[in-house]
Amino acid sequence: MKVGFCGSGLFAAICLEHISCQIRPEWVITNTPQRAGRGLALRSTPVQQVAEKLELPFKTTTKISSDLDLLEWIKENCPDIILVIDFGHLIKEPMLTMPRYGCINIHPSKLPAYRGSSPMQRAIIDGLKNTAVTIFKLDSGMDTGPILTQKNIVIGDKDDFDSLMQTCASVGSEALLKYICEMDAKDWVFTKQPSEGVSLAPKIEKSEGKLDWQKTSFELYNRIRALKQSPGTFCTVFGKRLRIRQAEPIDKTGEASTILSLESGMPIVACLEGALKLILVQQEGKKEQSADDWFRGSRLQIGDKLT
Repeated sequence: MKVGFCGSGLFAAICLEHISCQIRPEWVITNTPQRAGRGLALRSTPVQQVAEKLELPFKTTTKISSDLDLLEWIKENCPDIILVIDFGHLIKEPMLTMPRYGCINIHPSKLPAYRGSSPMQRAIIDGLKNTAVTIFKLDSGMDTGPILTQKNIVIGDKDDFDSLMQTCASVGSEALLKYICEMDAKDWVFTKQPSEGVSLAPKIEKSEGKLDWQKTSFELYNRIRALKQSPGTFCTVFGKRLRIRQAEPIDKTGEASTILSLESGMPIVACLEGALKLILVQQEGKKEQSADDWFRGSRLQIGDKLT
């Protein structure tokens, strides 16, 4: 079976590496490089970086639905199936039905739950213990197409976005490859998504990284794990942003946002219920450091508050 690949993000890049171990895509399409960072240098997508490493032919686009030249090229070079994973584009006709067996997606949630761009982060924020990865055929809606298969995944207490993404990409790619490599696509059976249990996982906004100490320690711990990679979580100290890179819930109580004590030099901060032990932090304008080193140089004392 000839396969094309459309994707842009890190989840797609990991899937591309897994899939390419068994079947080499005919081509890869990804987002156009964007300027980013302090120097505003052009930065290619994770998928482009993997395509270059694996020496896969690739093209870039800013909006595939209106890129008429690219759509014509896809039509002329259409494979049997197009994998569309973590791409960030709504796929429309005529592309939806160009390949003989359609466009297939790996979505890291138990569809129809958590449709949208941030299913893994939202699942961790919501404190889920279980999720899934779903292989389905794209239709004109957002993650609404019929399901080929679904694999359950446990979210461990120490899982964060990075580890859950690796698991979902590995499990999802392996499940998809079994269909591509071991079954005739004519025998694939798709099942309509149920109408019950629909929920959305909208894009994470930077403002969601602000920690609210009027929440429980487990709610904040979940948020820190979920948003670790991007956009990160933070509070403010003396008017400057303090990023919380790693923390863990502690069974202590006190007035929310108050530094209650030190444990092995690490500050313990009270929440609405319970407390958080800060482990790794990053003060605005400085490098990441252990929370004990940061606290010693912070001029803070026990009883002070974070905001």
